[in-house]
Amino acid sequence: PASSLGAAFAGHRIAKMAAFEALTALYTKATSEETTDARSAAAAELASGVEAAGVASIMSMALPAKVMASLGEAKNVAAREGAVLVCHALHTKLGLHFEPYMLLVLPALIERFDDKVKTVAQAVDACLSAFVQAVNPYAAATLLPFLFAGMGTISWKTKVGCLKLLGTLAHTAPTQIGQLLPEVVPKVTENMWDTKPEVKQAAKACLGECCTVIHNPDVQPIVPVLISANANPKENVSALDRLMGTTFVSQVDRPTLAIIVPVLGRGLRDRDVQTKRKCCVVVDNMCKLVCDAKDVEPFVDKLLPELKKVEEDVPIPEIRAYGAKAKATLVKAIKDGGGKVPPEYE
Repeated sequence: PASSLGAAFAGHRIAKMAAFEALTALYTKATSEETTDARSAAAAELASGVEAAGVASIMSMALPAKVMASLGEAKNVAAREGAVLVCHALHTKLGLHFEPYMLLVLPALIERFDDKVKTVAQAVDACLSAFVQAVNPYAAATLLPFLFAGMGTISWKTKVGCLKLLGTLAHTAPTQIGQLLPEVVPKVTENMWDTKPEVKQAAKACLGECCTVIHNPDVQPIVPVLISANANPKENVSALDRLMGTTFVSQVDRPTLAIIVPVLGRGLRDRDVQTKRKCCVVVDNMCKLVCDAKDVEPFVDKLLPELKKVEEDVPIPEIRAYGAKAKATLVKAIKDGGGKVPPEYE
């Protein structure tokens, strides 16, 4: 029996090698065929082969390294497009099981939004849109740094591509993006001031999508005004007036604060004392309805120092009193929710 076991092992190893060689050959085919259709067919065949051989075959054939090498071939369109089609076919076939491998090649794929050849850029768009639409919502926090990196590149096409993906992610993972909104809003807002009109458009659309995760009924009607104020500092005062006219009755949570705080921070830094007063009133009204210190935490360093300045530096006593009151309410909200207040603001 020992010899037959050895023979079975050898047979298994030979079968594995044959499967491995067949998969590698299919990858070569997918990245070298003449037409897009032929490359697509080879990619689909490869995906079926990987499914049959098991997910482990992705690493044993060193697929991520192959994909990155192909994507970097500047003079070879078939290699670049084929690599994207392979990723798309594998994701279609294996779904969630391909996600960890997709993350390994994600930066290289995002870079190709800026491909000189339109078909390659379109293939990237199709592949990544499908990926983000189906991604595990709990991966949102892992994906964000990749998208932020893409939004910070020189290439305007890459910026637009990543902003679109972020807008899609807000629908795939609404709860997670709601919690991450304090990080998302400033990054997207930076792109609203881009010199390229396409980037501005995409950033505004993206922020609109991300703000669909705000469910506070008091603030929902004025979300478009707040988005607009984030894009145009000139509209800040009219947005503050709308906030002043808002009666806060529902709990104010983290996503809601994420879109309001940038407007308040800018208003508190404004030279005009009446603008400062409006911000203090809004902070005072709003913080009474914050139930969880975790929700205010990301904004402590944006609001507390500014409120302290109003309380101490403004020459008009009445405005100073507003500042002191707003600061006290914010400090109380943080403490009531079980958070920590830096000692200098006590």
